[in-house]
Amino acid sequence: MRVLAPLLRLRVTITYFVLTLGATAFVSSLHERAQWHLLLEASTNLHNLGDGHIGTLVASAFLTDGDINWVWLGAVALLFAVAEWFAGWKRFLLTFTAGHVGATALVALGLFVGIRADWIEDSLAVAVDVGVSYAAAAVAGSLIRYLPRPWRAAWAGAWIVFVVFAAVSEPSFTAFGHVAALSIGLVLGALYLRRDGKPLLLNQSHRTTTERAHPTPAMTSL
Repeated sequence: MRVLAPLLRLRVTITYFVLTLGATAFVSSLHERAQWHLLLEASTNLHNLGDGHIGTLVASAFLTDGDINWVWLGAVALLFAVAEWFAGWKRFLLTFTAGHVGATALVALGLFVGIRADWIEDSLAVAVDVGVSYAAAAVAGSLIRYLPRPWRAAWAGAWIVFVVFAAVSEPSFTAFGHVAALSIGLVLGALYLRRDGKPLLLNQSHRTTTERAHPTPAMTSL
């Protein structure tokens, strides 16, 4: 049971990476053309979402485009494990989903407006867009809730500089999706701080009121 307890505490992270590695192995076994077709069908691009293929929001999170970057995958695994360990699986899953789905929806809306206004190429509507980077950016932003107060601003500032620099230096809908996802994560982190802080403040206020209403024996003996 002592061995299983830490594993259960990371149930979402472990389940996600088991499924991701399984999906990666399956895609790698396919012919190159079949791989491209599968990724295109699972992509959360504007064409698929516009046709009502909502299932791509789930499938795309377990797939990677191109060769696997094991360093990146390991870093994401560590990030998710730390976040789930401190936040709990429910809050972690909420942040993951909000970042992945929210940023995808904002990117799709931006592409729709951009294509309609003739600001960007129509081909972006059928671009391959898979991966978990939006969710990772949101999870990273939400960690401000679990950092000591002196480190929160530094953590948030570093991530903001990183994603904004990436969006400016190499503009793409994915880069702006990372900005959106990080923003979602930072907002959630702030909400978690506020929500978790309220019971603490109420308990402290109640304790102070109780102490004033009930003097200690030392006070009554004076």
